[in-house]
Amino acid sequence: MNGVYALVLAGGGGTRLWPASRKLHPKQFLPLLPGGRTLLGATVERLLPIVPLERILIVTAADQVDAVAGCLPNLPRANIVAEPAARNTAAAIGLGAVVARGRDAKAVLAVIPSDQYVTDGRAYQEVLRQALDAARTDKVVTVGLRPDRPEIGFGYLEFENLRGVQPVKRFVEKPDLETAKQYVSSGRYLWNSGMFFFTADRILAELRTHLPPLGKILDEVARAPEKTAALYPTAPSISIDYGVMEKLAAGEVYVVSADMGWSDVGSWSALFDIAEHDAKDNVGVGDAIAIDSARNVVYSSGKQLIAAVGVSDLVIVATDDAVLVMPLERAQDVKEVVAALKAQKRENLL
Repeated sequence: MNGVYALVLAGGGGTRLWPASRKLHPKQFLPLLPGGRTLLGATVERLLPIVPLERILIVTAADQVDAVAGCLPNLPRANIVAEPAARNTAAAIGLGAVVARGRDAKAVLAVIPSDQYVTDGRAYQEVLRQALDAARTDKVVTVGLRPDRPEIGFGYLEFENLRGVQPVKRFVEKPDLETAKQYVSSGRYLWNSGMFFFTADRILAELRTHLPPLGKILDEVARAPEKTAALYPTAPSISIDYGVMEKLAAGEVYVVSADMGWSDVGSWSALFDIAEHDAKDNVGVGDAIAIDSARNVVYSSGKQLIAAVGVSDLVIVATDDAVLVMPLERAQDVKEVVAALKAQKRENLL
């Protein structure tokens, strides 16, 4: 599509797949998918029917540039936009918008997280086409996912109906379980996908309005790119949801609903749901063997063999410096390990 740029956000330091996922090598760079593919690589593959490679910009942390290049060897190096410091998604999107507008004054942007998985590529591409067509008319558009369960780990979008591109009534942050059940049963809420669509001019204008300090920094970076390293770390650290989307008046943000086999691969149990299974329902990544075992996730960093014998419903993960063993049903409790490591100031393990 002419004038369309994809901003793929790849700078996160996710820890929900600890110990494999770390700050310097988060989940989007790991060979989690069949054939050893990465989530970042799969994201770019899905985008190519919509956006040519030369207009795909990867916004990432300065210390992850080499990891991006390793995952995407054909991507022009100039298309890797390095953040001098982690300042959350509002600043990352703003920086990417400045770069895209510098190349095309009428750039239309598709902001796509790098760490999501989709099974229905055709449905995904059709949704993107709808959203981009609406964004060309100066709308701010997001994608809402039809929930199949009450989920407390996602934000929600309230809407009126599912026909075409519709106004969002409100953004709702991560609810408790009972509220999530009410949302799903009402049929009036969608999961917030974290995908956004707008022109570069529109989002930069919204950032100036709702986050003036960030807008001022981005305008200065656009005038003098050599100042990025000095100015960007002084930007406010806030998400695009809190900083802009929730501040827009009702009816100013539009949503396209989607049903495309989506997962945020936010835990080891989520990986179990999307990965290839053996005859006994085990998922093995890397050098892993399962004997007389069922429904396990066994992940090796590739430098040691993991053999699981006579066990069921476990997550077993080994890296060079850490081993994790836990029941599959407690996959969300990895955050407790991460919290303990932070409390012990063991930053080398995070």
